[in-house]
Amino acid sequence: MKAADREKKLGPLLAMVVVANSMMGSGIYLLPAGLGTIGSVSIIAWVAATLGAAVIAAVFAWLAVLKPENTSLFAHVQEAFGPGAGFVSAALYWASTWVATVAVSLAVVGYLSVFIPWVAKPPGSTIGMIAAIWLLIGANLIGPKFVARFAGWMLAIGLVPILIVAIGGWFVFDSHTFMASWNVTGKSLPAVVPRATVMVFWAFLGIESASVITQRVRNPGRNVPIGTFGGLAIAAVIYIAASAAIMGILPAAVLAKSNAPFAAAVVPMLGTVAAGVIALFALMKASGTLGTVILMNAETAESETMIGQIMTARPADRVSNLTLFAMGMLMSLVAIASASPTLARQFTIVANMSVVLCVAAYGAASLALFRLSRSAPGKYRWSVRAIAVCSTAFCVWLIASSDPDLLVWSAGAVVLALAAYPVIRLRRGQIAKLATVHSSPA
Repeated sequence: MKAADREKKLGPLLAMVVVANSMMGSGIYLLPAGLGTIGSVSIIAWVAATLGAAVIAAVFAWLAVLKPENTSLFAHVQEAFGPGAGFVSAALYWASTWVATVAVSLAVVGYLSVFIPWVAKPPGSTIGMIAAIWLLIGANLIGPKFVARFAGWMLAIGLVPILIVAIGGWFVFDSHTFMASWNVTGKSLPAVVPRATVMVFWAFLGIESASVITQRVRNPGRNVPIGTFGGLAIAAVIYIAASAAIMGILPAAVLAKSNAPFAAAVVPMLGTVAAGVIALFALMKASGTLGTVILMNAETAESETMIGQIMTARPADRVSNLTLFAMGMLMSLVAIASASPTLARQFTIVANMSVVLCVAAYGAASLALFRLSRSAPGKYRWSVRAIAVCSTAFCVWLIASSDPDLLVWSAGAVVLALAAYPVIRLRRGQIAKLATVHSSPA
């Protein structure tokens, strides 16, 4: 590798920033509004989701250690089960990321509505979402390193409102408010906790970010695990502390109606002026997350398991402009199609759909680890297989706990991916044949 190309790749710190920033965006900033329809019992779901995410993180870490030469997360699935399985898993993940982009843009608009109330409801919210998407498409046109650095700056800024609530919120925490909102659904815990875990797990999507951009990371066998576990550790601690605190500051009914829950939580602590500053910081942080989610989307689309093999003249250090523009059009269409009366309702719909699609791809990666575990050192082989089994079981449980309507849409996505693969395979064959003809001696 040339020194200049190596210099453009991400080290362990920037890989950790990408993972943490991908997770700590709209997942923490807008989720309390959705969880307000369930209650503070959702804290149990946060713990369950954290444990599940840790097991999935171990899957990604071991895949990077065992197969550091693979260029993406889905290359592992392809190696284990063939190109068809690799394509389908990448397609599901790709679909989840452009749905997730809409959810992240909702967080941007939610906190923007503190300053511009017109964007709180359609059509203003839809226009604001599309504008945010295309602004961050422009950032990605500059390159992945710019996006990673921008995300790092926004992560530092965005931690301010979360830390204020996670730390300062405990000084105004009211246990009576917390317990009065314990379970506002009226359903039993076995019925509520799985549903809440599906919602909460939205906040952990992005844990795979370092694995998805493996080819942009230096020494992936070392730096991908560091980035994955480091990002998870940062996010999980802050998630649980902030979520528990905010449930003791605002009643569930108030949270459920809020477009900017963290700004609302700061009002009893520091007043309305401080709440405006918090909303600005949250807006900036959600924008940084939107940039990295768009990067994940484009990198997945151009991965070798999807359309990478049928593209020509791709830049070596960034994704192509054509891919970014195509992604922008798709994301804009989803933003229009998912428009709902309230931001919280629209966020819950698109976030849960993204969770189901993404977790299906996580399950495929977990099965791939089990298949590839034969290359693990003997003393670790059974531990690796146990991690793969536990991760697969968690993914199956999470998908089964989602709304039946989402399962139907997810099944439709699988059918579309299977239908698209023969077309992609045919095109790859044609290009390979042309390459053979051109390379053969006259």
